[in-house]
Formats: sequence, C-alpha cells, structure tokens
Amino acid sequence: MPFQPTLASVVTEGCDLHYWYQGTGPLLIFIPGGGGIGRQFNPIFEHLDKHFTVCTFDRRQTNDSRVETPKTLNLAQQARDIIAICKDLGREKTSIFGNSGGGVIALQFAVSYPEYLDRVIVHEAPTTALLDDATYHLDRTFMLLDVYRASGVEAAMAAFGTEMKGFEDSPPLSRPSESDFKNFWEREFLLFTIYCPDLRKIVKNGVSIAVAAGVKTADAFYARTTFPQSEIMGCPRFIVPGHHGGYEAEPVAFAAELIKIMQVLEEKKTSL
Repeated sequence: MPFQPTLASVVTEGCDLHYWYQGTGPLLIFIPGGGGIGRQFNPIFEHLDKHFTVCTFDRRQTNDSRVETPKTLNLAQQARDIIAICKDLGREKTSIFGNSGGGVIALQFAVSYPEYLDRVIVHEAPTTALLDDATYHLDRTFMLLDVYRASGVEAAMAAFGTEMKGFEDSPPLSRPSESDFKNFWEREFLLFTIYCPDLRKIVKNGVSIAVAAGVKTADAFYARTTFPQSEIMGCPRFIVPGHHGGYEAEPVAFAAELIKIMQVLEEKKTSL
C-alpha cells in the first residue's frame, strides 16, 4: 500500500526515540547510518509491507529523536534502542537491515543481543580494519576529521565523497540537516569508520546473517569490506541493486532482492 505509516515513540535511556512502521507480518527494522535519519527508507516501505511489518526510526540525538545532552556514539546503546522499539511494538524478535554505519550497529547487535534477532542483512558496513589497506583508511579517517575541524561539514563531506562510487546518475536522496551532519562528524564518524565488532562472536551466537553490496558501488572501500565480513562469518554475500543508498534510489528492485535474501536466510535456518 502507499506510504502511510503509523508514527510512534518510546522513551529509552534518556531519549524520546521516534519511529514509524507499516504492514503486517514479521518485524523488519531498517537502521540508518551516518546522519541517522530514517526517512531515507520511506520509499521502500510500500514494496515490503505485504511481507513484513516494516519499521525505521531516527537514531538517538538525530532529527526528531533528541536527547538533552549529546554524547559520543555508543554502539551497544544504539542496539538497545532497537530492542526498545521491538518491545514497544510487542515483539520478541526482529529482523534488521543496517546500511553503512547502521550496518556496524547491526553487527554489534548480533554480537551483544542475538536473542532478539531473527535475520540480519548488513549493507556496505565500513569495517575498514578488515581491509588489506586498513592503514590507509585509518590515516584517511583522521585526515577527514582534520578537514571537518578546520573547514566544517561541507568541506568534510566533499572530501569524504571523493571515494564514494555509483552516484553519477542517482536521483536526489534524503539529506540530513546541518546539525545531524555535525553530530555525525563530531560524535560518530570515527567509531563508524575504524571500529569492527567481533565477527567471530556472531558465528558463535548462531545469528542468521548475510552481507550485501550494491552493484553500482563497484570496488569502493565500503563494498570491499563485505568480502572479509562474509569470509569470517561464513555467511552469504549478495549483490543488490544500486549504490550505497540503493534502497532509496531504486526501491522496487531493491525490495525484490531483499525478499529473496530473507528467503535464502530462512531456508538456511530451517535446514540446520
């Protein structure tokens, strides 16, 4: 059905967390990455709501999910925010889709709170520590932070964008506010870029998980990370439509591929 979600909020750990959902069936929560805004997933709702209760949210201290005192990103707390949404909806488990930094949160969720998970899809999570050129990306991370501190958000985003791929013919995408970008650079960028949860623990936890990279992303660093992620976790790696924001730019094709991935993961679970 057309995008007509139910709006809701839940107070958890000092944040009035705003979320919205639509559809019937198992719960599927989409986790935003840098900038933290959930509206980037709105276009895909109507293409999944016959299969899932589709849900997304503004991550804490972004957009409508404000806190009194902003703090440095706590990935375990970000995972607990998703649990709070799950419980507020009366669900015992949820599947999650995490994009970019949201994918790092999804991996941390699978490490820390596997009992709440059904299936997990991690889309282009930038776990640069796993790459052969990890030292380059470590240096580049601090270079980009220096650009932000010296010249501000727009200059930092322009420098960061030089290694983004596949956006040449992209339709306009949702853009976080200046304050949300500032929060990203001041409190989130470093951890999202250099931290990698213990993927071996995810294997031990028996989490049903897959990783995915966009066909237009090609060999960008955040697509290359999916190879070692898949190898370490022994999980499927999928190529999905579009670029880093393919779910927003190509929602029909992206949704169809997500449904297939979920079916593969379910078949894999039932065969064990």
